[in-house]
Amino acid sequence: MPIRAVVGFGANLGDRLATMRAALGRLARVARVDKTSRVYVTAPLGGPEQQPEFLNAAALVVYDGTPEALLEALLGIERELGRIRAAKWGPRSIDLDVLWIEGVALRTAHLIVPHPSLKERAFALVPLLEVVPDARHPPGGESYTVPAGDVRATADFL
Repeated sequence: MPIRAVVGFGANLGDRLATMRAALGRLARVARVDKTSRVYVTAPLGGPEQQPEFLNAAALVVYDGTPEALLEALLGIERELGRIRAAKWGPRSIDLDVLWIEGVALRTAHLIVPHPSLKERAFALVPLLEVVPDARHPPGGESYTVPAGDVRATADFL
């Protein structure tokens, strides 16, 4: 049975927008992309000081597989696009996350859905709510409230 999920995109190295669009194109080969958010500029959160600003966006997808298989597909796209995991919260050419899956609360060894920090991260929640304005936080179904944070729309994703 297909799942309806929101994938978060982030990048702060290289041609950020081009890399994010390349990742979106690759994602469209494995899932149906129903909607994309605008692209937002955000300050880095955690990690080394003096790193470039991030671009962040989200895509609502329909995926014919398991949440874990979607995560594996995203990790494969990151590898294809040259993602190197050098430092936690460090600079990156591309970062893809399963942020939310409709009606699903999941915790496995490799995946937590909704994303464990979603409620505290305006840079993820703002694009998510742009593609699914009525998203609810499973399992209780409470509405999301956007936390304070400097999130500025800059461009269309597609």
